[in-house]
Amino acid sequence: MWEKKRGDPYSMSNEVDVGFKVSHVCGNPNCDWSPKKNIHGIDVEFDGKAFTFKYNDRIAGPYPDIYQLEPSELAEKLGIENEKASFARMTALQIYQDREYGIEDLVNILGLTVRHDDINKVITFLVMLSAFTPDNQLNLSFRAESSTGKSYLPLQISMLFPQDRIVKIAYSSPTAFYHDRGVIDEETKEVVIDLEKRILIFLDQPHDQLLERLRPLLSHDQKELHYKITDKREKSGLRTKNVKIVGFPAVIFCTGRLRVDEQEATRMIILSPEVSQEKFREAIYLKALKEADREAFEEYVEEDPKRKALRERLREISRECVGEIRIPDPEKVAERFIKGRKVLKPRHMRDIEKIINLAKAMALLNYKHRETEKNGDRLIIYVSEKDVDTAFKLWSEIEVAQELSLPPFTLEVLEKVIKPLAEENLRNYGIIGATRSEILERFLQVFGRPLSRTVLDKEILPALVSTGLVDLEPHPKDKRKTLIVPLTLRIETLPHPEIPHISEKVISEAEKLEYKLDQRYVGFQGGVESKDKELSDFKHDETMYADRGVVSEDKELEYKLPEEAMWRPGHGPCEYCGREVSKRFAVMTRHGVKFLCRECASEVVS
Repeated sequence: MWEKKRGDPYSMSNEVDVGFKVSHVCGNPNCDWSPKKNIHGIDVEFDGKAFTFKYNDRIAGPYPDIYQLEPSELAEKLGIENEKASFARMTALQIYQDREYGIEDLVNILGLTVRHDDINKVITFLVMLSAFTPDNQLNLSFRAESSTGKSYLPLQISMLFPQDRIVKIAYSSPTAFYHDRGVIDEETKEVVIDLEKRILIFLDQPHDQLLERLRPLLSHDQKELHYKITDKREKSGLRTKNVKIVGFPAVIFCTGRLRVDEQEATRMIILSPEVSQEKFREAIYLKALKEADREAFEEYVEEDPKRKALRERLREISRECVGEIRIPDPEKVAERFIKGRKVLKPRHMRDIEKIINLAKAMALLNYKHRETEKNGDRLIIYVSEKDVDTAFKLWSEIEVAQELSLPPFTLEVLEKVIKPLAEENLRNYGIIGATRSEILERFLQVFGRPLSRTVLDKEILPALVSTGLVDLEPHPKDKRKTLIVPLTLRIETLPHPEIPHISEKVISEAEKLEYKLDQRYVGFQGGVESKDKELSDFKHDETMYADRGVVSEDKELEYKLPEEAMWRPGHGPCEYCGREVSKRFAVMTRHGVKFLCRECASEVVS
């Protein structure tokens, strides 16, 4: 799995190796970046992986790490003065640092310390970068089980950003957040908290009341927000304190709680770390190497030329005075968003804003390759079509979970555990749904670790029920148990008539029911469990009754039995074979009542 590259003990054989195109097309006609330049007669060329220097008939390189190249070495190989060699090296550094970044490049660079989680780490990076936009900051919430890397991922990525812009908070009470970070304005006597160009990382779920009070900040209602809080002092008692928050930060929450309040869900991007075996395997190798020689590992990470270049880019961006980031064709973006949606929801008004902000963050990252103009000392950046494509591509990877306001982990439990179980039970036993015990057992098989019953009952199932993805029903055979039923199974189309597939079995062999129902045919789910006393309320001669299907020709019982479940006497076509028969039997299925002839009713098996 692991192999050495150029004496590097930390390289992986399957690491993404993305080269940059020699031909540069960024869409900005005024961009002067080029992978090949000439300085003092020295050709400096970058092929995406390494630099080569040419002077007359002499060649030096390739050099994959331009930061480690000494001017004296370059001067000796090219036969030039040290001063010219220094200019050539500086030109190479400028080419490397000013190149354009794409998703693959970010995945490669961030993958040095964060294995897998490709979409998650790119989105997390852009959320942090959005802190340096004028008013396009994003909020992010990592929600998943313990030890899956919720806080590790944002903490590792935050190391690339200027550390004076990072605010890490392990926990904060509702009022401590305002008391601790504020500076008193002597004129207004207000406590002013400056969050302009700041990245707030809550390493654990903050107090619920703090989240409620931060809602206006997360939704970017105003650039300046005024709060009135109570301040308790020993002698003065309770006094009102006026707090003013200035600017919008990029906010990241990390929590093990899977349930999301609807008001927070629309204000944040919801992610869950990847929980694949491949990720765990590579993370274990990485952890072992890091702990074996922490100093050597950190030196390797800090000296990586790609990380150095990206870190320098972020420093430049943090110092840049960006006045506005504009979308040249907003109608086209809106039409593209609306086109893929049959029904628009209220939350879509915030979702389109998230996509636009992701595109603006990409434009800010590559602002030297974008069309720009100056308005005084402020820089105006124009988003390119490439940035919009990148934003929609990222959003498409997480869109389903965002639409449902669910953590991707909860959705993964539904798709990999609950739905397959329900489908198997439907095929084998004619029962739609799965019990809690079956879900816990299957989760252990799929994910290789147990799932807490408390997490299932209080976090996962309530979230799925509230979004309308599953329903809870009593078990038809054992009323003490509850079935978790994926509602998507109830709306599937009926298969071809030659292969009947219904949720309720039909037993039509009269001899099996002679002792109970006097040669009558019964529709039921999973088996006949009717007792004689359950039939005593109905006319015994012409009535057949079972769990979820009722067949009758007795008109006096219409007031007791649902009309659609009555057996209809007289001629009519069988709804499977189409043959005209004198009597048809009503069978309750998940698609409604089906009227069948005697032969079809006897052959249908779920």
